[in-house]
Amino acid sequence: MAYIADRNWKLKACNAEFEALFPGGRAPSNIMRWMLLDEQARQHTLTDWSEYWAPAACPALRQAVTDRPADPELIDMATDVRLDPVVGPIYLATESSNAVHPDGAVRPIRHPVKGPGWLITSAANPLTEIDARVVIMQFKPGTTRPHQPSPLSRENMWQPQAPAWTADKP
Repeated sequence: MAYIADRNWKLKACNAEFEALFPGGRAPSNIMRWMLLDEQARQHTLTDWSEYWAPAACPALRQAVTDRPADPELIDMATDVRLDPVVGPIYLATESSNAVHPDGAVRPIRHPVKGPGWLITSAANPLTEIDARVVIMQFKPGTTRPHQPSPLSRENMWQPQAPAWTADKP
């Protein structure tokens, strides 16, 4: 399943599999607003919302407002989040948390058709000129958390090797 959102998390395009995540098969117009403020998302769809979803989304929203303080859509969304009795305290509690790019995130979800499972996220900002985010998610059914892909490290990265041949002979 996949979607493309703009820098304010407004949905620009998505596939049918992504839309199937939502009641009625209709994706929300703003992914961040849905994650943080929609009762259906908090209570049913985004499993363990206060542990996995809100603590990751709140710093991302705060960082976006910091980066674009004159953006009225972001200011309105952040105000709504701060004033909300459910997510507001989490937003304040994560004030010193850094925003983490969602690439590689593994979070629990309750799919309306497939039942409980986990979303493994791959996300990228392919062209900064268009200010878009492409997100591809893989659904893994079940209640056991799947292995989270480990981040790249020097040990896992390709290292150039000395050639198998030598140039000793003229």
